[in-house]
Amino acid sequence: FAASAPITPGQWSQVAVAADGKIVTLYVNGKQAAVGPASLPALNSPTAIGGEVAGAAGASGFIGVIDEVRLSKVARSAAQIEADYAGEAADSKLVQYGADEKQSGFGFGYFGIIVKSVTIDAWVVIAILGLMAVTSWYVMWTKTAYVNTVDSANDAFLHLLRDTGGDPLKLDPESDPRITRKMHNSSLFRLYRAASEEIRRRTSTGRRLALKAEAIEVIRALMDATLVRENQKLARSMVVLTIAISGGPFLGLLGTVVGVMITFAAIAAAGDVNINAIAPGISAALLATVTGLAVAIPALFGYNYILLRNKNVSANMIVFIDEFVTRAAEMHGGVGGHAPIAE
Repeated sequence: FAASAPITPGQWSQVAVAADGKIVTLYVNGKQAAVGPASLPALNSPTAIGGEVAGAAGASGFIGVIDEVRLSKVARSAAQIEADYAGEAADSKLVQYGADEKQSGFGFGYFGIIVKSVTIDAWVVIAILGLMAVTSWYVMWTKTAYVNTVDSANDAFLHLLRDTGGDPLKLDPESDPRITRKMHNSSLFRLYRAASEEIRRRTSTGRRLALKAEAIEVIRALMDATLVRENQKLARSMVVLTIAISGGPFLGLLGTVVGVMITFAAIAAAGDVNINAIAPGISAALLATVTGLAVAIPALFGYNYILLRNKNVSANMIVFIDEFVTRAAEMHGGVGGHAPIAE
């Protein structure tokens, strides 16, 4: 008997013959191709596959490649033959490998689903927040390094000044070799230089003039002006951290609200309320809020730490001014203000 459809040349094919009693069924690629009355040989003698058929005119034998041959004493059912083909074919669908349930990396897993669902507007907000984060981290780094430098230099200068007894004229800010390069970073040294230069301006060569109360107030005013400028240096760029603290969460919330609006608008346009369609959009929108909090929280901690260090440095400067002015009035003060006093 002849098959209902020929085998396609140049492609892998499965051919199966099942004999059940006096009925023989031919299967091609898992599908029944022909059926008819016939019987198979007993297969109790040497068997050749693909050779020429004896007595057939023009027979040339099998031309091609045989991948596998199976012989069974039990007739296989149509379902079993179809299952065999489904498991062996090039486009087999009997066994399939899906994506791993849990993968590593930024673009995989649950977080990868969220990232893939982020809309353009949310990416814009996240990019702005990322810029704010980098800027705030840079400010925290530079401000912490600056206040550490100032604090260390203040300690070194105070140690030197106490060794001189606190006399404002015992150290020359410009030429004294005991004043190291490190001390020039001290805010207390800059306060001392502003005051000592004013006191030296009021002295004459080889003689020392008494400072009356008005002169002491002038010196205090000069030191207070220097104190203001030093506090401005300490507070410089701190506004960046306050913007990150207060503005980061609000920008993140803006991105979340816009993302939720777009998600619900897309659902309304599609007319299909499906949790699988809502969940990725909502989770992606919430990513903007998470990013805003990720910007604000480190900035909040850094701001409070730097602010406390700045307050400590400022308090030390205020104490130094009071101590310096008191010592100057004690050592160089006098009635009449301009009466010469012998060295």
